[in-house]
Amino acid sequence: MIFPALAIILLITIYFQTKWFTIFLIILMIRISLLKNWQLDLLVISLILIFAIRCQTLKVVPDMPQITTGLISPDKVNINGDILSGEMETTSQSVKFIYRIKTQTEQKRWQNLERMVSVQPVIKEIKPVTKPRNIGEFNYAKYLANKNINYNVQIDRFKSIKEFEPQKIEDRINVLRIHIIKYLAKLPKWLRIHAQSLIVGYTGSDNKDFLKILSALGIIHLFSLSGLHVLIILTILRKLTSFFRIPVEWVDFLMLFILPMYGILVGSKSGIWRAIVLTLVSIILKKLRISLSRLDIFSITMIICLFIYPFGIIEMGGQLSFLLAFAILYLYKGSNFFQMTFKMNLVSLPIICFYTYQINWLTLLVNLIFIPFFSYVILPITLISSLTVNWHFWSIINSTFEKMYVTLDFFANNSFFVLITGKFPSWLVIVLLIISLFYVESKMILNKYLFHYLALILFCIALNKFPIFGSVNIIDVGQGDSILITTPLVRRTFLIDVGGKLNFSTKSWAKRLSHDQVETTTLPFLKSKGISHIDRLFLTHKDVDHIGNVETLLKNFSVRQINFGIGLEQNKRIKKLIRKYPQIKFIGHKQGDVLNTGSIKWQVLWPKHRGIGENSDSLTLLASIKHRRWLFTGDLDIASEKKILQDYHFKVDYLKLGHHGSKTSMGEQLLSTIQPKLGFISAGVDNRYGHPNQETLIRLKKHRVKYLNTAEYGMISWYYNFFDDKEEITTFLKGDLIEDSRVKK
Repeated sequence: MIFPALAIILLITIYFQTKWFTIFLIILMIRISLLKNWQLDLLVISLILIFAIRCQTLKVVPDMPQITTGLISPDKVNINGDILSGEMETTSQSVKFIYRIKTQTEQKRWQNLERMVSVQPVIKEIKPVTKPRNIGEFNYAKYLANKNINYNVQIDRFKSIKEFEPQKIEDRINVLRIHIIKYLAKLPKWLRIHAQSLIVGYTGSDNKDFLKILSALGIIHLFSLSGLHVLIILTILRKLTSFFRIPVEWVDFLMLFILPMYGILVGSKSGIWRAIVLTLVSIILKKLRISLSRLDIFSITMIICLFIYPFGIIEMGGQLSFLLAFAILYLYKGSNFFQMTFKMNLVSLPIICFYTYQINWLTLLVNLIFIPFFSYVILPITLISSLTVNWHFWSIINSTFEKMYVTLDFFANNSFFVLITGKFPSWLVIVLLIISLFYVESKMILNKYLFHYLALILFCIALNKFPIFGSVNIIDVGQGDSILITTPLVRRTFLIDVGGKLNFSTKSWAKRLSHDQVETTTLPFLKSKGISHIDRLFLTHKDVDHIGNVETLLKNFSVRQINFGIGLEQNKRIKKLIRKYPQIKFIGHKQGDVLNTGSIKWQVLWPKHRGIGENSDSLTLLASIKHRRWLFTGDLDIASEKKILQDYHFKVDYLKLGHHGSKTSMGEQLLSTIQPKLGFISAGVDNRYGHPNQETLIRLKKHRVKYLNTAEYGMISWYYNFFDDKEEITTFLKGDLIEDSRVKK
């Protein structure tokens, strides 16, 4: 049955991930045909047809819904200050919704919601879920599409909110799930997180931070293999029923009904469904007196699980769950706990690097400690505490867990323990997985498979750390600026501004906890490229949309030097940073300064005199990168541009337009003097300021300057080769745009 299972995995990957896996499917079909087993051929073809229909149905994006009513469940909403968001089930499909809460009383009503409600929303806007706009950014649109959610709905108000009376069995089970979640919420924080995650598969806002810690330490597989606790619970139940002399047949018959209900209760968690289906398949085969190998039972289980939730095989949790369960089948039987843990870590490492772009040096040690701790401490305490939620003793246990997770968080996020690897290519991940599976079944710890595995890992990390290409990347941070510049081979990294968003003051109840765009956009991009530090961070001026996220960057990433225009050091934000980060060099610059940073020469054109960080004081840089000249002007105004031209006369190849294309920047005199061939604009989609301004675009057209806008193209990257004069410009949303001769003078 392994061949049909592999064929289905490849088919799903072709449909939802990448078409080039078709090659592997063709090779597999040829291999199956060589077996000359017509029953197997028929089975594989039949399953491929069934799954093709299933995948095609899931791939079809439904039309934009006309929403008059909807169902909202308490376990699928999140309240963040005055923002209510979550999933809403309409008559035709589920959607993601967002609603601004008007009063504190209304906020409390939503916080205390304990039952599903039927609502009549007044819709303000419906649009497709936003896709990622930068390299390395989490594909939230794909994540939601896997849950059959394709649209974002902005709700203005609710005409009515009524308690919903469930009729269907799945709705009744969902009501039970809500009651269990609310019941478990009485537990202290960490016991609540354990109980809600392991018993009903619920992931609240604080659960997500908890899972990030596990993911960073490489122990997320304990929860992606969360079916482990189902198997442990079943083992305990069987021993109890045996003790009370309850016939095994009765228990098996009961399991055939209870386990599917439990599967609906926890949702589409791959690990739990794998454990449930495996148990059901084993019971049915035993009843039918059919004897199959462990591999065949695993394959049947996988086929059923993928029919229920095909996306399980293209998500990190599902991949780890199935892969580790498969590896255990081939694990050398003489392996001790250390050997087993070491081998399972090697199997999971390529998947973790593919999604997180990093390795934690302590992963093996943490696994050796945490796996038995999970099995013999966390799981039993979770089960017992869920039955006695009001017991005061749990607060003492919770404080112990608190200290443990604070320690784990330190090790997870401390750069000393983390190796940023960069993203591994898909083909290399596959090769590494194949080698790791050969290694798993071998007797020796040190053998040729391990050396081949480590050599490939080091080769890929080296490619990411020492690229042959340098680049200039206009990061799409919305209505803000952030530009990453890198050099080839012995790479040096320079970041101009970090973006940011203005937070307006609100009442205490309405304040929101938010992640800076640095966390969701810049850091994933840097890590995906294998970048572990910033050599120089240039801050152009004091505006929030340029330097608002600087502290978040410094908290989470190594920065060696910060450069700015003289006078900015008097800004309150910068003063605070200078005091807080004494290990970082803070250097002010003025007109005439020249910075030689390896292969890039920087000339400071502005400010001429000490300023206070206003737009007119923007740090303006002329950079010579390979054989091209770039001009970066921050938010410099036209008056200051003219003053620069009184002291300098120069031309450039590429221009980063100032002030997001505002009409207050990029004057006629500057454009006619520097004669850029291509301009780059960093502006937010449908931004409130109307950037880029039409007046600016008319000026660009007049001077025959083509331009690219992040609002239209997402991240824009210019690459150059160390060994020759080749260069290309690519955009995240529309791919390659301009190559070689089209950008050469």
